[in-house]
Amino acid sequence: MAFKELMEIERLKLDKIKEPKQRSELFRTIQEKYINEVHSLVEQLNESQDAQLSEVLKQIKETDRLYLEIKGIQITAHVLFSRHGKCSSWEQKKFGLSPNAALSEEAERNMERTSHSTGDLLFYSPSERPPSIAVSPMNRALQTAGWVIPREIKNATIAVLPFLAENSNAPSGYDVRSMSDMRKLSDQISFWTSPIKKLLLKLSLWIYSDQDFALLYKKRKKAAEKIQEHGNKILLEECDDVYQNLDYTGDKIEDTQNFIEHVEQRDCWLFGHGKNFKAFFQTVLGITLDFDYGETRRVYKIKDEGHRSSLFVPPYVMIIDQKTGKIKGKCTGVIGTLLQKEYVPLSKEETCPDVSTAITGLGKSVVTQKSLKECAFNDSTNRGEQPDSKIQHQESQSLIVKKF
Repeated sequence: MAFKELMEIERLKLDKIKEPKQRSELFRTIQEKYINEVHSLVEQLNESQDAQLSEVLKQIKETDRLYLEIKGIQITAHVLFSRHGKCSSWEQKKFGLSPNAALSEEAERNMERTSHSTGDLLFYSPSERPPSIAVSPMNRALQTAGWVIPREIKNATIAVLPFLAENSNAPSGYDVRSMSDMRKLSDQISFWTSPIKKLLLKLSLWIYSDQDFALLYKKRKKAAEKIQEHGNKILLEECDDVYQNLDYTGDKIEDTQNFIEHVEQRDCWLFGHGKNFKAFFQTVLGITLDFDYGETRRVYKIKDEGHRSSLFVPPYVMIIDQKTGKIKGKCTGVIGTLLQKEYVPLSKEETCPDVSTAITGLGKSVVTQKSLKECAFNDSTNRGEQPDSKIQHQESQSLIVKKF
């Protein structure tokens, strides 16, 4: 039986049940069916040929929508978080010494046709609701975005944002673009407070030269040119390069939260780094899973019948296979949600000062809730047997909120 028909049957049951405990049990059953359906669809996705890929991806999104709908929840926006493609510790990063390390050439070759299928990851029509795209200023994130942004997007709002740059103690994770950038960072760091960081910078200054940075610039410019085919220009006229801010000192998690808070009724796609995104998901949603190369996580902005805003993370992730460039799925067994304050429109003055040079009108910090429980898929008879009983819906009795 199709999942839509199953949800219609469960809806009829809900209409007849008024007792809170019975409704809670029914919601538990609905969640089990949802998790099992997602698991089945992910298996289909991984076995699909190119011709079937689009249809399975649409079914997965529709399954999410039907599950939220039966709980009285409306999707108000859709956010994708993508880690950059393969950039190995030895070959590209040279154990951290290679400044602003780029993608592996193999990963670039294998992702050349990825943009032909990534449009099916979008929730809204890009022609009707132009998406928002934000990219880390670092080489490997820009290169990944250049190959992954759906080819049908032509009208996106695109920003290169410093709070998406990598969290790192090594030169491979710094947005440095010249020897002078490296010397500037080195001069700012005390050996007594950050000895390893200082030593790595000194070694990089000794090993690398402006010629190496010239090669990185060519790759970065090529990626930026590909990206801006999908919307506004990101290469700045005064330097023919993307935005850089080595003096950024903001809170990356808060700034990321503010950025997606501003997105309504459209897709938003963030391209960045595994450490940053893991920190965001762990702090905001309580999800501690690492990001793989090319991993893309879906987050729905939602609103319940009481007009309370939240985020919802479905129990799966998408991964751009670095050997084939194709989209694969992986079940995580983790459903994440977060509760926020009732939405209040922001005034023009309420913007985020740390990124005002790149994008304006961002929201304030939100009040959130971690309501997460892992439910592992052990085998075909045990899938989803531990549903997340803490996920909030209109029958919830109490709300525990945490402010960031």
